[in-house]
Amino acid sequence: MSPKSRGRPPGRGRQRPPAAGRRPAGKLQQAGTISRWAAEEDSDCWFDDPLPGDRRSWAVPLGHGSYKDLDLELLDRDDEAERGFLLEAQHLDMAEALERHEEMTGADGEPFNPTLHVTLHQVIANQILADDPPETWQTVQRLAGLGYDWHNVMHLIMGPATEAVWNALAQKRPFDRADYLRRLDELPGDWPAPEELDPPGS
Repeated sequence: MSPKSRGRPPGRGRQRPPAAGRRPAGKLQQAGTISRWAAEEDSDCWFDDPLPGDRRSWAVPLGHGSYKDLDLELLDRDDEAERGFLLEAQHLDMAEALERHEEMTGADGEPFNPTLHVTLHQVIANQILADDPPETWQTVQRLAGLGYDWHNVMHLIMGPATEAVWNALAQKRPFDRADYLRRLDELPGDWPAPEELDPPGS
């Protein structure tokens, strides 16, 4: 996975669905340089917005409903495997590609690996929960304070995480912690401001 594909595709904010208990159908949306995705069909699961300052709810927001016939409310966010399943459930638009282990194409025409994408979400969640490095959680709080929603915060941080993994693998060198922290500090960089992004469900 090249650094060009970092942070793609950001998802919509996680909010409780309409009264009927199902989220309305969505569509691919564009917001500046960020592709915003939503499931193309109704889903039976949704996620709470994270609570301000609550590390656990930012790592993995609380899930409701079912995904692959499992009740999300019964899953343990402190269990790494179940945490990964919850993060996968946040990407309903990737479900088929994840099941088939296939690549997908973003709105910009660039291919990306959805399995790696969800794995990077889990890497960031693990960093937040372990407070290692503490700067990841500090960055989450700073970006949330600027008004970015959960998925955009995760995708912003995914950029430096992907760069760090790519550089370590491509150049066969250890993880460069100082460079990773520097990239975190530079966020949000050239990403659109929160008010320039399409609101969830629009």
